[in-house]
Amino acid sequence: MVDAAGLKKLRANSGDKYTLVDFWATWCSSCIASSPICRILSSCTRSQPEPGDRLRQLPDEKQGVLRFLQKHHATSENLLFDSDDAATPASGLRSRVESAVPYTILLGPNGKVLYKSLGSVDILQLRRKILAAVPSDYVGFNKYWKEQ
Repeated sequence: MVDAAGLKKLRANSGDKYTLVDFWATWCSSCIASSPICRILSSCTRSQPEPGDRLRQLPDEKQGVLRFLQKHHATSENLLFDSDDAATPASGLRSRVESAVPYTILLGPNGKVLYKSLGSVDILQLRRKILAAVPSDYVGFNKYWKEQ
């Protein structure tokens, strides 16, 4: 369970890690279709962003969400809002305009937004953003992906 303060801490993304956050709901068919793509993408990236799923559902739906996650063998951290207030997700991580699902955001160190998408994820564009941002031993590697 996560509250608005927990979402603000997540949004700050302090330190040097990269975090991929996917807001979704079990009742959203396009969320269900795109969520595995984000998991596959983060597991295939050599220098992985921390995968994270954040659910846009009410606390009383916890058991149904848990069954769904177990059925799909979800291994990333999954948070469920601890409030019935629909504004909670917006107050912690994104604006009211971006409060629909699915919503995906890639956060760089110190909360810098590297990619965001309301609706379907452009998997190639997201992968390019990750490869351009995550430090590598060869500087030309990151430069190449920034220019693509």
